[in-house]
Amino acid sequence: MSAGNLETVTSVPVKELLRRFTGLRIGVVGDLMLDEYLLGHIHRISPEAPTPILNLTRREVTLGGTGNVARNLRALGASVFVFGAVGHDATGDRILEMLDELGADREGVKRDASRPSTRKTRLVSLEHGQQVFRFDEESAHALPEKFESELLHTLEAKSSELHAVICSDYLKGVLTKRVFRSTSEIAQRRGVPLIAAPKDADAHKYERATVLVPNSKELAQLSRMTIDGNESLSAAARKLLEELQVSSLLVTRGAEGMSLFEKASGSVRRVDIPTAARAVYDVTGAGDTVVSLFALGVAAGAGYEASARLANVAAGIVVSKRGTACVSPEELLSHAEGSSRAL
Repeated sequence: MSAGNLETVTSVPVKELLRRFTGLRIGVVGDLMLDEYLLGHIHRISPEAPTPILNLTRREVTLGGTGNVARNLRALGASVFVFGAVGHDATGDRILEMLDELGADREGVKRDASRPSTRKTRLVSLEHGQQVFRFDEESAHALPEKFESELLHTLEAKSSELHAVICSDYLKGVLTKRVFRSTSEIAQRRGVPLIAAPKDADAHKYERATVLVPNSKELAQLSRMTIDGNESLSAAARKLLEELQVSSLLVTRGAEGMSLFEKASGSVRRVDIPTAARAVYDVTGAGDTVVSLFALGVAAGAGYEASARLANVAAGIVVSKRGTACVSPEELLSHAEGSSRAL
């Protein structure tokens, strides 16, 4: 299976699809973060202010943002090439260490001394199993032109090895218009799909992506339309498909599952996929899981609908876990009704 000429199939058993994942090489471009969790017990209110006191018992850190996309891809056996930026600080050091521990290729991660590395710290009550406060350290200014050029040069050099590219935009400055446009051009030249998770209100920033994966709120923002039902959802999707020249939209809709909109024979085909979640504990990072599984499915030749259904199963698994979680091949097999079931 070569990077630019993937086998196309219409029905693939889940076990076979997971086997194919281990041979894939995926590029991930976007905003790297460190997710920190401070966990403890709340027994009283502060005498200084009407706020609860968290008695800290342990700390946990994990990769977030684009790093969480990389974690999801590696958990399923794919090789990952990361392109982004961190600052010259302790948080940046830790992000790079964790990428190394993950086994990701991080040659495309640039160090920009003008920005702090993004760190999101969540205080979590163990009694309630809930986040009670969050504070962020970050900068959202655009990546300087020098680092844009360096990142894109590395991406061009690595692109012949890739089966797909994911652009994970968290509006922290890495996915500038220039970076996204050039990444799209590189993917098109190599004949590999570009799957984008958009956050920017400027829809034209994401022109010529292969597939966009927004949530309902992001779709409304990108299309500049109010979405208040199925008809308006379809109208907004058709508008974006036409304006941005993308081949498909996968819209995540929370408790309502997902809706896939795909260009087909001059019209737009819509497929609604009910949620696979059995219990929702924490939605943090679920979007990263969706875009990761969808991109893997497409790169492995499963087709858009089958890939969306697998991503939906994976999302249903991770929202039952706390924090920025990943899904394992064994969990996917179990929740997809056994390895003999074809998507």
